Amino acid sequence: MLYPTAWKSYELIDIGEGRKLERFGELVVDRPEPAATGKKGSANLWDEATHRFTEQKGQKGNWNRAIPDFQIDYQIQQKNLRFQLKETAFKHLGIFPEQAENWEFIAEQCQRISTITKQPRMLNLFAYTGGASLVADQFGAKVTHVDSSKTAVSWARENADINGIDSIRWIVEDARKYVERCIKRGEAYHGIILDPPIFGMVPKGKNWKLNDDLEPLLSNILKILEKDHRFLILNTYSPQLPLSDLKQLLRGIRNWPKNFEATTLGLKTTTGKELELGNLVRFSSN
Repeated sequence: MLYPTAWKSYELIDIGEGRKLERFGELVVDRPEPAATGKKGSANLWDEATHRFTEQKGQKGNWNRAIPDFQIDYQIQQKNLRFQLKETAFKHLGIFPEQAENWEFIAEQCQRISTITKQPRMLNLFAYTGGASLVADQFGAKVTHVDSSKTAVSWARENADINGIDSIRWIVEDARKYVERCIKRGEAYHGIILDPPIFGMVPKGKNWKLNDDLEPLLSNILKILEKDHRFLILNTYSPQLPLSDLKQLLRGIRNWPKNFEATTLGLKTTTGKELELGNLVRFSSN
């Protein structure tokens, strides 16, 4: 399992009984995590939470604050980038700390390709609040950021503004439609990142279903990925698509490279407990 080790402002404190306890700077957050099996650690640790999320229906829920006016409206630092955290109705805060491992990979790939071509072109699909987009921009890539949610793209643009970044191309569109347009226009990218959800609502279009739509999307993505000097990152968090099934799916896609990295992405507590959070697939050219 891969997990990031470079965080200074984030810490996974403890996990257990379907919950995870995390520190984001001054915030200590207790929220649901289905993968957090086993028993919790000391109750004293969990009593320190400044914010707790309680699920209601359909994974929606409410935030409860130990200090009533202490809302999650907070900027967290990772190396020389800052990200805006906010309370959402689905327990998320706008950042997935385990993705810092991929940010390191993106930085390395953009630097490598920059020595070959003047400016790598990178496409971030299902791009949410833009962590990968900011990292790629910072390391010299020309970034196109695509998400079907206007709210997510607005949040990503806020993160860009915080960091003084104004060169990212922002697109509010279904990832499948955007890739199809790229094929028609003959566009190609050196790096493509996608973090598709299990299910997604698409305005004026066909809703996204991971198990049905991932394979045809990846087939199309290979058509717009440069043949040389390239990289790809795929994250999936669905328990309905275990890593063994995902690898089998990938091997059935025409032109999918024979050699690729397939592993589990996660986090580790300070006491050594491991939390598996999703599948990670990556490949790159030499």
